[in-house]
Amino acid sequence: MSKEKIVIKIGTASISSSKGKGIDTSIVKELTDVIANLKKKGHKIVLVTSGAVALGAKELNQDSKPKTILEKQTAASVGQVKLMETYERFFSRHKIIIAQILLTRDGFEQKNIYKNTKETLSSLLNMGVVPIINENDVVASEEIRFGDNDILSAQVSKLIHANRLIILTDEDGLHDSNPKINKNAKLIKVVKKITPKIEKMASGKGSEFSLGGMRSKLQAAKFATSCGIKTHIIFGKRPKNILDILKNNYVGTTFLP
Repeated sequence: MSKEKIVIKIGTASISSSKGKGIDTSIVKELTDVIANLKKKGHKIVLVTSGAVALGAKELNQDSKPKTILEKQTAASVGQVKLMETYERFFSRHKIIIAQILLTRDGFEQKNIYKNTKETLSSLLNMGVVPIINENDVVASEEIRFGDNDILSAQVSKLIHANRLIILTDEDGLHDSNPKINKNAKLIKVVKKITPKIEKMASGKGSEFSLGGMRSKLQAAKFATSCGIKTHIIFGKRPKNILDILKNNYVGTTFLP
């Protein structure tokens, strides 16, 4: 197995508890175990994670998703601390050092920031650190937001010249119709090219706190594959499936470069 640079993105619907409040630590444990396994095999891993707003809302005893920008920023500022504390707790069991990186879209548009981010990520990966990336919801205005971490993960994949992008979501992958509506929807295992027909298959969104949905994941896959990066969309509640992907077993939906 060749050594790869891999970006793993986990969404709010995948990392949240079944009741939608707070973080499911069993998922965090399994995900960190998988990443530790991959690192032992020589792979370099970047983790793009959602969940700060949902976790912050729980800490602030809010029952529903924050609606205004200020409410989201407030929840994110509280939740980001708890999110990183959770990751640090589980990664430390494997003696893995983590780094927090918060980004906004303008960081990919300004040459100096882009260069600095790229160099910092490269340095961290070369030192065996796992960078954990999230959108900087605390300071991001609508003008500089990615909108969801799917697009951010694709941009990061290009930035580090990743070999592979793996997106963990609340579906088994891309289906020919919305599986939440049509119980006979069929999973599409391999997509050679994202055509308008393929794009029409994406509909619906994840949990109450999710920003994306399958449409944004397709956009991320379209961008990443155009950069030569193999992309996978898999069910996020089973992070161990990532190991099957690295064994060239088809899990979820694979988008070819």
